[in-house]
This record gives sequence, C-alpha cells and structure tokens, in this order.
Amino acid sequence: MSESLEKLQSRILSDASLKAEETIKEARAKAQQILEEARRRAQKESEEIRAKAKVEAENVRRSILSSRVRVNRLRILDEKNRIIQDIIHTVENHLSSIARTDQFENTAQRFVAEAVKAVESDQPIVRIGFKDAAKKNLDGVSRALPKGGKLVIEENPIDEFGGVTATDPQGKVVFNNTFKSRLERLDNQLLTLIASTVFSE
Repeated sequence: MSESLEKLQSRILSDASLKAEETIKEARAKAQQILEEARRRAQKESEEIRAKAKVEAENVRRSILSSRVRVNRLRILDEKNRIIQDIIHTVENHLSSIARTDQFENTAQRFVAEAVKAVESDQPIVRIGFKDAAKKNLDGVSRALPKGGKLVIEENPIDEFGGVTATDPQGKVVFNNTFKSRLERLDNQLLTLIASTVFSE
C-alpha cells in the first residue's frame, strides 16, 4: 500500500513537472513572440519618425532657401529701382536745363502749339516757364499763338522742370504741358522702356 502511494505521488510530481515545463516553454515562446512583435512595432515607428523628421527637415531647408531667394530677389529689385530712379533724375536735370540748348526754341514752340490745340480757344492764355527761358528770344514761340492769344513768360520754371500751361480766357479749361506732367502721363511706359533697355538679357 505504501509502495503504490509513493508511485502515485511520484507520478503526480512527474506530471506536474512536465506540465510546469510545458507552461514555462509556452510562456517563453509567448514572451519571445511579444518581444519580437514589440521590436517590429518599435522599428516601424522609428522608421516613420525618421521619415517624418526627414520630410520636416527638407521642408525647413526649402523654406530657408526660399526665404534667401526672396531676400536676394528683393535686393536685386531695389537695386534696379535705384538705377531707374537715377536715370529718371538725370533725365529731369537735363530737361530742366533745356533752355540752354539749341533744341529749346523748337521744343517750346511744340509745347505751346500742343497746349493751344488742347484748350480749343481763339484767345488762349499761355504761360511759359523754363529755367533761363526769360533770357531767350521767344519770338518764334509767340508766332505759335493765334492772333487773340496771350503769352505770359514766367521768371521761374513751371512745375519744377519747366514747361507750358494754357487756359481759355475764363480759366475753365486748363492744359498742363510741362515736362513733369508729360513724364507723369508716360510714367508706366517710361519705366518699362528704361527697364527693358537697361536690364535686357
């Protein structure tokens, strides 16, 4: 009886030991599986983070590059504008001293004729004012007026650079034919012409 009890106990212990070993083996296999899965997930997340960081870094790099390009373009544009303004100032200085040149009389006659035509009056009042123009012989300019017209010679340049203005006798119609007004009327065309001439590639 004692011997069969010992065998029973031995068998129970043996079964328990086998069961324990199987459980441990299963647990180890499960743990290994979980570990492998965790490694794969971590690897995937790491790759995604690296890829995202790479994209963000590229976006930052492009943004910095784009900012530098914009800054350089603005600098070039500012310099071009400065050059254009210098050219316009040179032209203005040349125009303001036209009374000292051989072109003055023809220019003054043309300006007067254009102004008289614009006001459409038989008795226009024409004012002419150029730097140093009072010292010039303006007989030719007077001949450009109709018989009832009146010529007023100003001591100072009209509208900064000089020119001609004309009105009807009542002063209701006024035409400004000064260099400054002509430049303003041609502003966009003039800027385009200067830019295309100076910066043509």
